[in-house]
Amino acid sequence: MYLVELRPGKEELYRSSDELALAIRNGDVDARSRVYHRATAKWISITLHPQYRAIVAAAKEDAGSRPLRRVWGMLSGGGTSDPTMPPEQQGPTNGPMIQYRWRRPLALGISALLLMSGIQLAFSGPRPQWAKPGRVAVMAKPAEKTLRAAPVERTIQAEDVGDETASALVSLASNRTVWDEPAETLETDNVEAKPATPWVPRPPALRTNSLRDALTPSAAPTAANNSLPDLMSRYTVAHDAAQARLETGMRVARLTKLFAASRLSPDGGVTDTRMSLAGAANVIRVYRQQQAAIEKAYQDTVTSLARQQSWSPRKVRQWYSRPPRKEAPALELISGSLVSSIDSLLGVLNAQAGAYKIRGTAIAFEDPTAGQAYGALRRKIKEQIDAIVAAGGAISPGVAGLLLQAIGTTSLPRET
Repeated sequence: MYLVELRPGKEELYRSSDELALAIRNGDVDARSRVYHRATAKWISITLHPQYRAIVAAAKEDAGSRPLRRVWGMLSGGGTSDPTMPPEQQGPTNGPMIQYRWRRPLALGISALLLMSGIQLAFSGPRPQWAKPGRVAVMAKPAEKTLRAAPVERTIQAEDVGDETASALVSLASNRTVWDEPAETLETDNVEAKPATPWVPRPPALRTNSLRDALTPSAAPTAANNSLPDLMSRYTVAHDAAQARLETGMRVARLTKLFAASRLSPDGGVTDTRMSLAGAANVIRVYRQQQAAIEKAYQDTVTSLARQQSWSPRKVRQWYSRPPRKEAPALELISGSLVSSIDSLLGVLNAQAGAYKIRGTAIAFEDPTAGQAYGALRRKIKEQIDAIVAAGGAISPGVAGLLLQAIGTTSLPRET
């Protein structure tokens, strides 16, 4: 594992050399980054890391050996690029090696001019006969002068307009089109069509009692939502949602088998465990803030409604006798102290990285002072775990129960 400081105040943990190499190639880790050296317990520049040097050297070699892009197209200017030639000899034959950055904008400009010319030619062409504006006349029936008949279009297939055998089919592709002009025609230039009156169905008849029942209970939903059973239900749902977020955060922190030897090993395991514990501590802090906010909000609501609606003492006692959802003060205090003690113990191991060894259920420090500090914290953590179990934290769904689940059957190794 590699703990890298990308920039001041931002650290990232890479679990393998492949992840570190990918971060270097993506640019997340650059020459300004620092890596934590476990043997010396110091931050050193990433440029001293052999993997970083190898990746940078390979990138420079690839950049030097990559041939120039072959220049082709109608604006190439005679430039060529031969992959078999050295990079310094490739380029146009009539001048020094340049990149011709002006060719793409020039080609786009010429293409736009050609496109605009084509659009202008398309709009300036002749229009078909059926698209020309003309005068429309309609034929009216002889017997009824008030009714307007639809215009009849007659297609002339021959040169003789008076031929009675001409086809009367309507066609937009005919060569010649005329409109019949009867003796009596009506001009439709200024005729406006009357809007059609929409048909509205007749409304159903309502009895007086039904109408009164539909209009009077307008304030009923508000009263129902502010009832004591509804408040109790919403109170339970809010706490359940906070509990679900706490359990999800603890799973994300990955604190299973917290005191296993692999989590306390000096080759990066203790660093990973300490970062996971910091994430779990943040989740616990947010959970307790949410619990306090839920309790305060619903308590204020019950107090206000009891005063406005004149609740009976029995109804008020029903609220105060609800099952407690907040963690007991004693468990909350011990669980917070347990998290702090575990973090201090991991800090001792992190400071002694490379100067202690774990063999089975025993741990040996090169520095006797560090061994004494570790022993005092180990005994304190064991006393706190016993206190949580005695207070019923093992069956509690809150923070204390989740911490005991994270520890499981593992135990801290004894100092020798």
